[in-house]
Amino acid sequence: MNTILLDNFTIGVEHMSIGLFFIIGTCFIQVLAIITYISYYRKWVSQMNGMMISMSVAMMVGILMGTILGVFNQGDLFGSTIYSVLLSLLVGFIAGLPVGLPAVIDGMISGLMGGMMGAMLGDMLGMARPDTTIKIMALIVTMILLLVLYTAEDQIRKKSGQTVYSFFKYPFALLFIIAVLFIGLTKLEIR
Repeated sequence: MNTILLDNFTIGVEHMSIGLFFIIGTCFIQVLAIITYISYYRKWVSQMNGMMISMSVAMMVGILMGTILGVFNQGDLFGSTIYSVLLSLLVGFIAGLPVGLPAVIDGMISGLMGGMMGAMLGDMLGMARPDTTIKIMALIVTMILLLVLYTAEDQIRKKSGQTVYSFFKYPFALLFIIAVLFIGLTKLEIR
């Protein structure tokens, strides 16, 4: 296993790549956009859809950040599990807050489960191909968060009966840009 020491922090991958910063940034922007969107249009979000949104957001954050922390803290499953669970619990709480208490509870429970699963995945698969594992999980999480945002927009547009701000005016262009960025960063890191 290739490890380096960065300020007394052992990383199980060769280096902190620009692709990893892009992955974390993309996930952060998507989660922030979903939470902001739901908070702004909360009166048109049903209880059931709010629970689904908070559950999905917390689970995806838990799985992705747990995988990244599991790879970085290779061999320290306790630490990576605790940090990913705490982060995803917080995201589940914040994502469910605009909708109500059932959404908060659902988001926190899903965050707990996602953080544990992601840390286990990162710890178990991190030694084989850490970079590939993180990129595959990031692509899956990005696509699921796009579907969550699309579902929220669709429901809000139908219930409100008015024009609402849409991230998906050109959905295929958005998916194409994200795919090109993922592929481009992968090719850039190979060189």
